Amino acid sequence: YISFLRTRPHSSSQSSPILFTPQMSNDLRTEPCPASVDLFYWWISNTLVRLSEPAKLTTWRQENAYKPLQVQPPPENFIAVDGVDCCLILSPSSTVTSSVIDLRDPKIGKMPLPIRSLPMRIIPPRKGGSGGVPIKGTTPTTKQEAITRTFRLFGDDGGAATSKTISFDLDKKLWDSGIGLSAWLVRLLPASGDLGPEIVVRELRERLALREECHIIELGAGTGIVSIVLAALRSTDLASAVHDTCILSTDLPSSMELMSYNIHANSTLYPHFPPTVLPLDWDQELPESVLNIRERGGFDLIAMADVTYNTSSFPALLRTLSSLLALSDHRRQCVAGPDTHEPIALGNGPLVLLAYKERDPGERQLWDMMVRETGVVLECVGKQAGAGGLPVEIWLG
Repeated sequence: YISFLRTRPHSSSQSSPILFTPQMSNDLRTEPCPASVDLFYWWISNTLVRLSEPAKLTTWRQENAYKPLQVQPPPENFIAVDGVDCCLILSPSSTVTSSVIDLRDPKIGKMPLPIRSLPMRIIPPRKGGSGGVPIKGTTPTTKQEAITRTFRLFGDDGGAATSKTISFDLDKKLWDSGIGLSAWLVRLLPASGDLGPEIVVRELRERLALREECHIIELGAGTGIVSIVLAALRSTDLASAVHDTCILSTDLPSSMELMSYNIHANSTLYPHFPPTVLPLDWDQELPESVLNIRERGGFDLIAMADVTYNTSSFPALLRTLSSLLALSDHRRQCVAGPDTHEPIALGNGPLVLLAYKERDPGERQLWDMMVRETGVVLECVGKQAGAGGLPVEIWLG
């Protein structure tokens, strides 16, 4: 992941260079990128109009990881009298399209993921001087604390989602498993998608694409990227039979503000049924807003991405999972068999979808615990390259 170690200001004069320190690391920022990578930059306006051509910034290496760098603001002819809001793009490629992370690309994760800064106000210099007037409510030294990334879900002219993250908090950043699961889901839905012969995968595709009613809950949703992708996929032409969709995006209360921002920012992707943001603490009872799903037959899908990093939370997670499973009306689902095309019963209740990236072998005790505590048996149905280290594993059952 490309990120900022030393962050950008909220505003700057057009006559002064922008000073920052880029970083390339894994999703948790605990391991620097081991390879040397060329890094390019360019400017775009707040309305996504390109203000400068891509130019090489540096070749990133571990030995210069803490070196401050500077770039010039956009050319003066783009700066209005009262300034312009613009964003800085950092990418491992000089092609403009590389600023968008294509979730449809099977090779996603092979190169560091690009970023876009939040808008910063570039102010024309005062006559007779080089200073400018900062944005109201900021000082010249105020720094941005968040970044954004843009993801392509489908189509070349539409279907792009943006995700704002605050890179210093675990519940406010993008994790490998969230991106890996999102990429897997995007490639799952097309009829031509080939993600394996497993019947359970075909059943998941049917539930997401064809079922008239679909009720989904995501545990540990963080920035909301998986819920955003699920809602967008339920809004495509492939899901033409959709009449009702309910997606609950849940996490601890500290995640609510950022998750709500991201879901609202991508509302054009799901005009009729946006995800609902809810606080859900696994150590507490299910809130009434979750219990009410019982009246609608329970959940069709329980999704989780990177919820295994804290093994001490497993008992609470499994209690929550058991409570969610108990809300189902146990409708039996069937699909055509792979050879005879005769209906095959898949079992009762919701499907459980888990994206996992191993950080400690002890995390894998969750699978046995899940069988004992909930009766859910998961099978690995896919793998997705992550940003260094082991791949993201997709488990479904």
